[in-house]
This record gives sequence, C-alpha cells and structure tokens, in this order.
Amino acid sequence: MSVAGAVRAEEARLAVLRGHEILDTAAEPEFDDIAMLAAEICGTPIAMVSLVDSDRQWFKARVGVDAPETCRDAAFCAHALEQPDVLEVPDAASDPRFAGNPLVLGEPFIRFYAGAPLRVENGVSLGTVCVIDQQPRSLTAPQRRALRALARHAAAEIELRSYARRTADVTRRVVELEELKNRILTTVSHELRTPLASIRGYLELLLDDSDPLDPQTGRDFLAVMQRNAHRLTQLVDDMLLATKVGAGGLELNRSPIDLTELVAAVVAGSRPLAEHKGLAVIVDRPEQVIVCGSHRELTQALQHVLLNAIKFTSDGAITVQIADASAPTVIVTDTGSGIDDVDLPRLFDPFYRGETAEAAAIQGPGLGLTLVRAIVEAHGGQVDLRSRLGAGTSVALRFPPCDPG
Repeated sequence: MSVAGAVRAEEARLAVLRGHEILDTAAEPEFDDIAMLAAEICGTPIAMVSLVDSDRQWFKARVGVDAPETCRDAAFCAHALEQPDVLEVPDAASDPRFAGNPLVLGEPFIRFYAGAPLRVENGVSLGTVCVIDQQPRSLTAPQRRALRALARHAAAEIELRSYARRTADVTRRVVELEELKNRILTTVSHELRTPLASIRGYLELLLDDSDPLDPQTGRDFLAVMQRNAHRLTQLVDDMLLATKVGAGGLELNRSPIDLTELVAAVVAGSRPLAEHKGLAVIVDRPEQVIVCGSHRELTQALQHVLLNAIKFTSDGAITVQIADASAPTVIVTDTGSGIDDVDLPRLFDPFYRGETAEAAAIQGPGLGLTLVRAIVEAHGGQVDLRSRLGAGTSVALRFPPCDPG
C-alpha cells in the first residue's frame, strides 16, 4: 500500500474508532471481565483491552497495570492492528522490532506479548485484547483460540453499545419531533386563528346592514383588517422560508447592497410600532457599508431582530449600530426584559418560545431567530446573541467582507 493509501486507511480507522464513542469512557464490568479472563487463561500477570488512538493506546480495561494509557510509539498493540491473526512476541528483548522499546528496557519490562486484533464492522481493527509477561514464553493453541474469542467478544460489546446509543438517539429524536409537531400545531393554529378571527369580526361589522358604519370607522376597520392580513402573509412567508432552510439551506442571489440604506428602511418600517409603545429607536450609522447579499432575505432577517427588540422592550430605547471595522456588522441592542439563561441555548430552535414570551403572551410562532440565523449563515456570516434577564439583549449580525467578483 502506498504512503497516501496508508494515511487514508488510518484516517478511516480512526473515524470508526471515534464514531463508537468509547475512548475515555468509564470502566465497565463486561470489559473488565474480558481482561481478567485473558490474564487467567493465558497465565500472565498483565492483560488489557486496548484501543489504539492517533497518538496513544488507551485501556478500556486492564489487569496488572496502573497507567490508563501509553504513547502509541511504544505500543505493541499498534503493530498487532496490522496482523491478520494474533501477534505473538515470545521474547521482546531479542526481537529487532521491540528490543529498543522503552517498555522493554524499563517498566513494565515486557518480554512476552500476545495481542488479538479487536475488529468491528468491515474488519476495521480498533485495538486488541492483549496479554503481557515479564518472562519469555509462548501461548498454547487453546490459549490463542481463547484470546481470539475474547477479542471477538470485546468487539461485539463495543458494537452493542454503539447500537444501543444510536437506538437511544433515534428514540430521543422521535420524541423531540413529536414534541415539535405538537408545538407547531399549537403555535401555528393560534397564530393563524387570532388574525383570522379579527378579520372575520370586522367583516361582520362592515357587512351588518342593520347598523351602518360611518366612513371613517369603516376605514379604521379596514386598516385593522389590512394589518392582520399582513400578519398572516408574514407568517406564511416565514413558514415557507423555514421549509427551505429545513430542506437543505437557502439559495441566494447576491449583489452589493448598502447596509446603511437597508437598515434605514427597516427602521422606518418598524418605527410606528416602536412609537406606539413609546420607544425610541436610535440609529448609529456611517455613510456607507457594503455587504454582498440578497436584499429580500437580509431585510427579513433585520425585521425579525428589530421586531423582537420592540416586542420585548416596554420602556427605554433600542439602538441600531452599523459598523465596518473588519466586516459589515449590524448590532441591535434593547433595554428590554432580557432572556433567562435556561432559554438561551434553545432560542434558535424552530417554533421555540421562551417562558418570557409565553408569560407576556407575546405574538409570534417562534421562527424569527431560526430564520435570522439561517439567512445570516447563508450569507457566510454569523449571529452573536447576548442577553441577561432583566438587563436587555444585544444581537449582532456579522457578514464577511463584500467581494463583488
């Protein structure tokens, strides 16, 4: 095998080893029993279930040694990985491969070694079940058969644990998906019913010939219906965008955009709602900051961030900063209720609504931040959210420098 082929094979082997998630796990009776039986059957003072990592061999179970691992360069087991059968070294001191090994020249003064490869799916060797003695010797044929059987048993135990872990992961995921489905149904049905109920109520009043409305009241009712229709449209747009995100990401048509103008337009559109709540929106903007992106999606992301700031702020001010020190950045900071530490890790989960939103009966299906992160990451950027309960929230949208070419 070529050097490049050997490197690829070792990388694949290490990927399988780490995929089993057994390295550095706690001792388990099943593996301890394998090491004990190996020592007793082979009549050696030392036995181990050894797993060979990139730069060390780590012992899942061991008898007769205190160290939990040794460096790979000195590991006999690293040589055993390449063998089709048990690697047996009757006298390491007279074997050119091992005579200068520090484990032969010093503690534990290895003279005899035998290791059976521990093979899992597709014949990949993760390590060995091995026995060691300070005296030269050889295994009998029954001892070699027993060592092979113990190695097969150790491999089966590792695969069994991986299977059990994957099954538990699938079960947990099924439960999470069921919870998500129920949350979606509950949230979306509420978010749809509320504006629809409002539109239906005002329509009934407008169509009631028994009590005609004056023109101004009629226009006021129509304005309310228009706002609720816009709310419904926004909800549908968000859900359609969420399906695109879940289907594998967003496809964007990018072009150079003046971020300062885009932010100004979003702030202007949100200012009436802020003023209705008595909030000031302060914009700190340079003359021009260029970002390469999709105008529609960037607008949608900024609208969600600013709307959240307005929703969760009852008094004070909202500050929008635009910077271009190392990369185009928009930072929206509010003086609102802040977010509990318990909720922070899940804020970007689809349809997740924190306790603050639930307690305050704040509208929204819980898709805003999910979409914000998806849009920003689709532009090659990142979202940084920092918050403290009772002390406000700051959301930074950072984008890579614009390269029009």
